[in-house]
Amino acid sequence: MKVISLGLDRTILKADSAVAIRAILFGELLDKYFIVVPAEEKSVKLSDRTEVLAVGGFNKFFSLFKIYQYLKAHLKNNHYHLMSIQDICYLASVGINLAHKVGLKVELQVHGLEKLAGFRKLIAQNNLRQADKIRTVSERLKQEIISKFGIEQEKIYIVPVAIDKDKILNSQSAGLVTDKPVDNFIFLTVARLVPVKNIAMQIRALARLKNKNTQLIIVGEGEQKDDLLHLVKQLKLSDRVNFIGWSDDVTSYYRRADCFLLSSNSEGYGMVIAEAVLSGLPIIMTDVGVAGELVKDNINGLVVTVGDQSAFSQAMDKMSSEDNLREKFSVGSLSFKDKILDKPELIEQVVDNWRKIYHG
Repeated sequence: MKVISLGLDRTILKADSAVAIRAILFGELLDKYFIVVPAEEKSVKLSDRTEVLAVGGFNKFFSLFKIYQYLKAHLKNNHYHLMSIQDICYLASVGINLAHKVGLKVELQVHGLEKLAGFRKLIAQNNLRQADKIRTVSERLKQEIISKFGIEQEKIYIVPVAIDKDKILNSQSAGLVTDKPVDNFIFLTVARLVPVKNIAMQIRALARLKNKNTQLIIVGEGEQKDDLLHLVKQLKLSDRVNFIGWSDDVTSYYRRADCFLLSSNSEGYGMVIAEAVLSGLPIIMTDVGVAGELVKDNINGLVVTVGDQSAFSQAMDKMSSEDNLREKFSVGSLSFKDKILDKPELIEQVVDNWRKIYHG
């Protein structure tokens, strides 16, 4: 089977990146896997069967025009069985238009529905309706697509985000909370420091805790870092909040933590939740992403309403003061580990669905 993919992740151009390694694994199950991304023009042969081509310009719309021109010629001279597109707006419009002209079926990948309003929402709705199949990452996101865009549920299939399960389960990070040191209680968050993650809610909650022997470790970088540092200083929490930045060894932080936090206003899935579950951590999260799938309220964590500062604070207070609850939730998290896919499982499921779409 030959598949052409349109993506937005430019890190695939780096042969040692996670997305490039995943693309190589896809290629091993295909006759050809050809990926096009908008970037400065460059061709990278990742393996005998997997190749990436960057087609770019000086701005987004010129890049789209260049991609349109390239694909128009390429699809006339090369035969594929399926086009998979990691976008639902402008890049998807280009791909669907050209694919259907040559009789090529199209799958759209939906990992989240952030920043969809006005004209962009109308474009997304049209593209979702024109796609032959839609792949998404969670039951919540599937239901959101159905309700917001009127897409029939049979058109959508779910393949969750893949995790390197063995790396986490076989590492020292897969211990229960009973293995933790008993000095300060450590809350952990791993996230981009951007508005949708609402990290400020975690910091404000920490300031309200009755238990002052609590700390918050923040692993990540982003545009809001300076604002968050200012908030920490304003609330006099500099000795209790530790900004780590990005780390190549996140599992060591899961190992150190007593509880994982996610305070997002929106999530398609939440890969860090899967990692926290595999690490046997109790979890406090807003009702987004895989809440209800990988985190069930009072089973392996506490799920609170999006944006509810008071409820989030109360959940952190409860978790940091009740040892039995933490131990119960820790055991509960590990009971969900079989619901999480590793990379080979994900790739096999996706390729199997690609074949079904083609044979339709």
